[in-house]
Amino acid sequence: MIFFLLDGEKFSYVFLHAVPEKNQELAKRMLDKTANQIKAYIRGQLLAGSSVAITSIIGLYILQRITGISIPYTILIGIAAGLCNLIPFIGPVMGMIPAIIIYLVTDQTIPIHILYVVLIITVFAIVQLIDNLVMSPYIMGGSVGLHPMFVIILVLFGASIAGILGMLFVIPIVAILKVIIEELVTTFKKHNPI
Repeated sequence: MIFFLLDGEKFSYVFLHAVPEKNQELAKRMLDKTANQIKAYIRGQLLAGSSVAITSIIGLYILQRITGISIPYTILIGIAAGLCNLIPFIGPVMGMIPAIIIYLVTDQTIPIHILYVVLIITVFAIVQLIDNLVMSPYIMGGSVGLHPMFVIILVLFGASIAGILGMLFVIPIVAILKVIIEELVTTFKKHNPI
């Protein structure tokens, strides 16, 4: 993937010259639309990660304000949760672990209590629910043109097939296949009207 991103122009040039002359227009259209889908997917991932980061930060600040506990590095914890959200369904969990550890190892004005650990877990569970049921499906579905429920099903299917890598790559693969199928169907209809 990194080599495709770095040498995208070269890859496109080699690919288009490998395609027969009569199909080059179709191949160019497919490459352009595929590139747009990948860009939209990356934008959607960054937006979903940002929403996890922001909701994690807000949730932790609200928790600290209500309970009086201290969780230093709240912003860094939220950013880490947002970055880990590049792997669907994982971000808030990866933010929760450092939040609990930091809470347990820092000096607290209020004695450390298991209830506060449960409240930290609850904050990240709420962030996880918001992300998994609302933000990610709608953001990813809107960015790649898939229904939000279909996005959830695809991510679960990808996880069952290939674990974390399946979760990470299933949406862009399906988006690319969608572009290819749409282009082939359009071209077939254009050349073979019923």
